[in-house]
Amino acid sequence: MFCRLAAQELSLLSPRLSQENVRLVGIGLEELGVEEFVEKKFWDGELYIDEKKKSFNDLGYKRFSIWSLPGLLLSRIARSQAALGKERGVGGDLRGDGFQNGGLVVVGKGGKLLYSFVQENPADHAANEDILKALNLSGLMVDKSTDEQRPAAASPAACDQDVCSLKPKSPASSD
Repeated sequence: MFCRLAAQELSLLSPRLSQENVRLVGIGLEELGVEEFVEKKFWDGELYIDEKKKSFNDLGYKRFSIWSLPGLLLSRIARSQAALGKERGVGGDLRGDGFQNGGLVVVGKGGKLLYSFVQENPADHAANEDILKALNLSGLMVDKSTDEQRPAAASPAACDQDVCSLKPKSPASSD
């Protein structure tokens, strides 16, 4: 369910990114569930599968452990995202590799890294506002569930001349 929610949220950027000639590319880790993922339009971008998880390894995305995952799934963010998923009717089948964490990178022309986000919890995902900030874009995003336009909000990401990133969360804010 968490991947579907994150994909839906990122897909809200698709019209804005298309206007700017920016590609929205997703990399999944297995074929399991891809047909339903595409059929129900959770993702509005290019989608590739990396069953050997080479890109995940190269980007340093770790695996959650069997010991850490239950606690992470009971965290505040996971409960909140599960409620949102239920509200949106996203569903999920809990099949597949739920231990692999992921993230998001924004790469500029010439391969320059503009933004990096790494999941600390299966329910984490990069904020659209941070992605727009990394791309020096502002403006409206379209919420596909309501077809309403909404302004991009202020970003918690910190950007320097080379890259934007989120500061690590304090332990108190992650539960």
